[in-house]
Amino acid sequence: MPQAPSARRQPRTHVTALDVGAQVIKALVLKKEAGEAIVLGVGRSEQGPGQFDPGQPVDVESVLEGCHAALEAAEDMAEVIPTRVVVGIGGSRVRAMSNSGSRIRGRPQVRISRRELDDQVEGIQRRALREAQARLDEESSGETDGALRLVHSSITGAKVDGQPVLDPLRYQGQKVELTVFNTFATEGQYAVIDEIAQALDLELLETVAAPYALARLASTPEVLESGAIFIDIGARTTTMSLVRNAVLESTRMFELGGRAFTRKLAHDMDLTLQLAESLKLRHSAGAPGGQEEGVVRRAMGESAEVLAQGVALVLHDLAKGQPLPTAVRLCGGGALLPEVIEQLTVLRWTDYLPFVQPPTFRQLGPEELTAVHDTTGLLTSPADVVPMGLAYQGCGQIEDAAAEGPGLEGMLRKVAKAFRGTDGS
Repeated sequence: MPQAPSARRQPRTHVTALDVGAQVIKALVLKKEAGEAIVLGVGRSEQGPGQFDPGQPVDVESVLEGCHAALEAAEDMAEVIPTRVVVGIGGSRVRAMSNSGSRIRGRPQVRISRRELDDQVEGIQRRALREAQARLDEESSGETDGALRLVHSSITGAKVDGQPVLDPLRYQGQKVELTVFNTFATEGQYAVIDEIAQALDLELLETVAAPYALARLASTPEVLESGAIFIDIGARTTTMSLVRNAVLESTRMFELGGRAFTRKLAHDMDLTLQLAESLKLRHSAGAPGGQEEGVVRRAMGESAEVLAQGVALVLHDLAKGQPLPTAVRLCGGGALLPEVIEQLTVLRWTDYLPFVQPPTFRQLGPEELTAVHDTTGLLTSPADVVPMGLAYQGCGQIEDAAAEGPGLEGMLRKVAKAFRGTDGS
């Protein structure tokens, strides 16, 4: 059951990251220390029959039960009960993309003002919303659970007269270029997340696209220079993100994930879904399969081949005819299946996609994500990478939430709040 509000009045130096997956709910309790996100507690809860799928009707009570279990485990381990939460959002109705816009200033000798950037960012967000809504309507024939709305926005690049800058508010110049990564979700999706946060007696600090949080955490200086492709294979969906030219350009999702592998195995071996899932997990962990090993490998290989073809189709869309980075990193529970990388590796990528050389595929593990320090020892798998990204995002919000601040990100939060209050026209 939800704890009384008074029980949650702890110092506002901590935050919870909540990853509501289709199969597992994960909660991390963290604090910020010396610029790092310090994970103090980890909680997990298997989803029940009312699994959370952002594109489908939701059994909120079932999801809440899982959230409570994960939160309580993380809070008990951390011995802290944060009052605020960062929630990851994803699924078939989410649209997340980078959009750029430029503006020529009439008085270049005057320092760029907050009002100018407010107007420029809002214009970029409005154009992005129209593009995202049109794409969603085309893919779903207009059958959605409400119009899209902006749920998260972050400035990922800024230039003044062609020169990259961290904060345009400090500069003069004639031409201002901004790149903003926007995340849109349907009204129905956002309403569910807001309802969950309220029922959990938590302040919803931020709703952030899981691919954005992952890419932000994993984008080391080397990744920003050379680019990378991130593939998150979840239970129901596979999400892909492209980092190119030092910017997270776009994300795409297709509806094929770990559950498709489970259904294939259940069909081929005449098993219940529960038994097939257990067998698949043992296979992912490298446990000997005995006489069943050949059947399992064949079923997983056939499913992985379909997934690899889906990856190729999405990469064709993301590439837009421009060269693709060759570093491809996989995470999520589905990345643990050895057949996935095997099938991705055998494709002749340079024959039909703009790779200058064959891409390299490998798992992205928590040990590579040094900006998040896990004191629990429980974050050990590629399946833990996305909640770690949310933790990193939450860490950045700890010091930012108290005030909007004078800088660029503070300005952006004000614009985003105002924009969410409009009709998006």
